[in-house]
Amino acid sequence: MTARCESGTSRRMEKRTPAHNASGTTRDERVAFRDRLACSVRDAETASGISRSSLYEAMKAGRLEFFKRGSRRLIRVPSLLKLIDTS
Repeated sequence: MTARCESGTSRRMEKRTPAHNASGTTRDERVAFRDRLACSVRDAETASGISRSSLYEAMKAGRLEFFKRGSRRLIRVPSLLKLIDTS
């Protein structure tokens, strides 16, 4: 495919390949929620229907496993699924 630049000259446009992440999947491929290792508090709230404040209370009480990556708090999905099953 050929496109015209602003200067009027033409240049060949190459078809771009999708970006791959470290695991070899493309950005457009989604991992099922159950198969994820961790998720954000917002994702946990959306997926579980548990309020944000209840999630933070469960983390504080030790009923919900999480870790911090910089200032970001990530919830371990298996722990979230266990919390949902026991509720």
